[in-house]
Amino acid sequence: MVLKGLRAAADGTFPTAKRLVPEILDSCPVKTIHAFFKKTWRCMDAYRKGLNAKQAEFAVKKFRSHRAVGRGVMMSLGIMENPA
Repeated sequence: MVLKGLRAAADGTFPTAKRLVPEILDSCPVKTIHAFFKKTWRCMDAYRKGLNAKQAEFAVKKFRSHRAVGRGVMMSLGIMENPA
């Protein structure tokens, strides 16, 4: 929905995009933005822990925690063999 509005109003120039982004974000529900940032934070945590793209995608889908990928998912992927 947000991208459709941006694409419909954009003319492909940076000044127009710079003007449109705040308008489009203001029309986006806070709940959607919050969910996007939570998922992004979990992806960053997965990459920090050494997962590749496919493993990170699986871990983020499998484990829903507060900004982190859990040890159980890491163990199921075979990343952590000997948990401390």
